[in-house]
Amino acid sequence: MLDIQVTAHQPLALGVRPAGPAPVPTRLHVPGSVLRGALAAAWIAEYGLPTKVPANKRREFIALFEGDVSYGPLFATGSQVVPLSVLRCKYRHCAAVVDEAFDDAEGEPSCACGPLVPGRGEVEFTGASAGQLVIQSTHLQIDDAHGVAEEGQLFTRRALTHRDADGTERTFHGRITPSNKLPDEAAAWLASVRRLRLGGRRGTSGAVTYTPHPTTTAPPATGHRIALRLTAPAILTDPSGLPLDLADHQALHAALEDELAPRLDGAHITTVGRVWARRERVGGWHAASRLPKPVELAVSAGSVLLLHFDQPPTPDDLLTLAGSGIGLRRNEGFGALETATTAWQQPAEPEPAASGRDRAPDPAETYARRLFDTGHGAWFIDNLRPYIEELAEHPGTRHIGLLERPRLRQLAPEDREAITDMLLTAPVDVLDRTLGLLTALHRGLMQKGNPRP
Repeated sequence: MLDIQVTAHQPLALGVRPAGPAPVPTRLHVPGSVLRGALAAAWIAEYGLPTKVPANKRREFIALFEGDVSYGPLFATGSQVVPLSVLRCKYRHCAAVVDEAFDDAEGEPSCACGPLVPGRGEVEFTGASAGQLVIQSTHLQIDDAHGVAEEGQLFTRRALTHRDADGTERTFHGRITPSNKLPDEAAAWLASVRRLRLGGRRGTSGAVTYTPHPTTTAPPATGHRIALRLTAPAILTDPSGLPLDLADHQALHAALEDELAPRLDGAHITTVGRVWARRERVGGWHAASRLPKPVELAVSAGSVLLLHFDQPPTPDDLLTLAGSGIGLRRNEGFGALETATTAWQQPAEPEPAASGRDRAPDPAETYARRLFDTGHGAWFIDNLRPYIEELAEHPGTRHIGLLERPRLRQLAPEDREAITDMLLTAPVDVLDRTLGLLTALHRGLMQKGNPRP
């Protein structure tokens, strides 16, 4: 099992099917299907089309992307899916949270501020991560004869920002569960750091660094009562292949028992306690055949299945279950889940950063201010990113080539010395923050109507 961290360097256009002429919306997380598609594109770019490579490489591709490898969704730091079983204050005037899956109190739950409303299964951001989340861009092609957009060539797209409110690049976390039958060479490829392009508009967005490492997640708590909280839509079917009727607890019990019993080492479901669920239709696009995938009726993310077992499953089995998921098409990112034995809690707000004399100086702020004060802030914004990307891929390639450009011939000696120190010694994460803070400084200058420095 691999824990995955993805660091975004550009906005992510994680498009959702648009409704009519409205702007193309974006998801606020990276679905497993998007991660799988990006890795498949990287494999093809490295080795070639599966139909034109040696048989052993073709088998490797099939094992990675058409086999039993489960690709889970990636969620940004500071974000989470709010389960449908959770009730919260409608107006957020108080911190009242009631998880009906584990609420044994008698009577209707309530709070003094107003009504309690259930979660919607949507991704929510908290704390400093809840700043500007979505940016919007308009794409058009002008008809020179009339000076207006050509027919069908005007559309607006939204994208998830790649920076938190403090300017740091947004990181996403998730999990990939390789199959035991995965060849060693394929497993090594999957566990290698690489650059990827996620989502749409890949020419101008979606650049990320994919960093996998063996899972260090502690096995979850176990018990006789376990809630399965879906973090991705799950395709659950009855023996005939039709969508499972979640209101029929006997049919749901039989389907889950058939699927989970072989994976839970002797633990069996006795009853389905309660279900909180919504439905949605899911499909997809098969890039190799250039054909749409079948549309399925799925159980939406955020849905909760409360199960009772005759004996507690082992923690390691629950960890494996959370990694592999439930239902059909799990290798496409469907059916991802978390297990829980206690009520859901609202994530704590991070403590505000220290300010003034109590805060240690951030080298990124010092570097950003130094670059801005040279009068070449916009130039450094355009030219520092390629250096950072090169350094991330090849850590031993530090150089001061930027300072040899004609644009910087008249750079003051003290500025040249400080920037040389930055290029040769600053860690990559400090350089990333420097670029983000420099961009914020430049944007603030432009908003005041000052000329571009």
